[in-house]
Amino acid sequence: MQKFTKKIFSVLLILIITFSGYAGTLDSSMQTVITNLKAAVDYDTPDLFDLLFEEAKTYYVEALIADHFKDTSEVKFCIDRSLEIIAQISEIDSLTMLQKDDYNRFYEKFSEDLQESMNYLNGDSGTYKSASIREKISEAVSETVTLYNDTLEILEDRHGHFPIVTSKKIKRIIEYFQTKEKKRFQGWIDNSGLYKDLMIPILTSEGLPEEIFYLALIESGYNTKAYSYAHAAGPWQFIAATGARYGLTRNWWMDERRDPIKSTKAAAKYLSDLHDMFGDWFLALAAYNCGEGRVRRAIRLEGTKDYWKLRSLPKQTRNYIPTMMAGMIIAMNPEDYGFKNNPKDTWSWDEVTIDKSYELSTIGKAINLSTEKLVEYNPELRRFITPPDAKQYVLRVPPGKGKLLEQKLKELPVQDSHPEFITHKVYRGQTLSYIARKYGTSVSAIAAANNLRSRNRISIGQVLRIPQTRNYSSNYTKPSGKYKYHYVKKGETLSEIAEKYNMGLSVIRSWNNLYGRRFLQIGQKLKVSSTPAPKVTAKNTPDGKRKIIHTVRRGETLIEIADRYDVWVKNLRSWNNIRGSMIRVGQKIIIYKKI
Repeated sequence: MQKFTKKIFSVLLILIITFSGYAGTLDSSMQTVITNLKAAVDYDTPDLFDLLFEEAKTYYVEALIADHFKDTSEVKFCIDRSLEIIAQISEIDSLTMLQKDDYNRFYEKFSEDLQESMNYLNGDSGTYKSASIREKISEAVSETVTLYNDTLEILEDRHGHFPIVTSKKIKRIIEYFQTKEKKRFQGWIDNSGLYKDLMIPILTSEGLPEEIFYLALIESGYNTKAYSYAHAAGPWQFIAATGARYGLTRNWWMDERRDPIKSTKAAAKYLSDLHDMFGDWFLALAAYNCGEGRVRRAIRLEGTKDYWKLRSLPKQTRNYIPTMMAGMIIAMNPEDYGFKNNPKDTWSWDEVTIDKSYELSTIGKAINLSTEKLVEYNPELRRFITPPDAKQYVLRVPPGKGKLLEQKLKELPVQDSHPEFITHKVYRGQTLSYIARKYGTSVSAIAAANNLRSRNRISIGQVLRIPQTRNYSSNYTKPSGKYKYHYVKKGETLSEIAEKYNMGLSVIRSWNNLYGRRFLQIGQKLKVSSTPAPKVTAKNTPDGKRKIIHTVRRGETLIEIADRYDVWVKNLRSWNNIRGSMIRVGQKIIIYKKI
């Protein structure tokens, strides 16, 4: 259809130009028409949606291939990249009906594979797991107990509080948490201690019942890194559009949806608006899950504002409130349901206001703190650097480190206004794909760095910021010490090469600028570590070290286990008499760590 339309434009343009030769000088309005038609003809290239969609599908196919060969690290990388691009597509200003249909069908298949054949990616981090658990509950419970045949029992309905109810379905979900998901749910209860005393005052200041705090338990398990199949992020699982509506910034440098304080303030305002809109907390939470429009349509269709009687709501929403209710009932009295009540201490920090851009690693070295710990305290940061565009940025550090950082700031090297970026001026005939290939990056990286949110193509003369490897990766590391080169052989995967040289997968990617390049080629030259791994014999137990037993979980690799415990892969093989890379679920791996 697009090609046909452009052919029409071409014909019109020829006719107009031909006519102008006979009619003399054209007026300004006709000149404008010609300019617009020329633009339509000159830019016979895919629009932003097509480019991003193709990139998301490519990563998805690579994930399937890596999954077939049990290359778990590569699967995780490809899935995360695909999810990030999917999130970008969802933010494009306007999509055609055909594009929406293509996107929705792809997304449905992608989500299905992620939940089923690649469900080992859920791990223990909660990155995808909260949404997955809700799906499992939906399948396990909803088929045997339907909402409209269930009898509600009111347990508590105090003024100013969220009404507590139970039913057959809610009891079944409680049982599910007590058995199949007990370990994970216990972790959620433990995490609640970090934020309870911080979040509840924010919620109540907006007039919300304090029990709404437990909504975040079901949404994310209070995990700031949580990312769902619906490309929602953070402890309150905001999608980008709703987050932006309530003041949460998402750009190349930061994603405030991940900040537990800022996102709670946004969630409180959003939930307060939903309650004002529907006058009922059950309906407000249903709208939080599936959107205000879906709830309004269900009310109009069925003629009732009783959430428990609405049959036309999406299946996930019909099970959403019972799942939250089950989680709330357990979390309020965990010991009554076989759980421990030992929540983590309340999260606390010092704040330091900075007016320049600094690398987190530089700050960490100045105050004797790891970069990982700084990221933990500032989960909204996406590039291991404080935002260069912010006139003032409030950085969080562990208690007691604030004054030290204030003293050290003047001594720290300041980054450029746009570190690790180069600029590119667009010339006629250049496309985003061409520019991405030219600089060894990706279309999605350029789109994110330049906040491209429109279907319109780039224009001649436009200046684009091109992110370099360091800012494209969230795990950039410079080559340290000596390194050498490895030439890729037929059949080799990146994970195998990383393991061979005792390197983390993210490290070998960043050393070789592989974040925007998805395929290895035979003969390709890769920069690898030249530091030999220490030789350890299986007969000798390392002196002065404690013995740890690790049980292999589904999807884990030797590289991941070695990274987790900060030991060499060769040592793991030696200590456990393992040849090659094959390990099995349930296998006991012996690890020796310094005392």
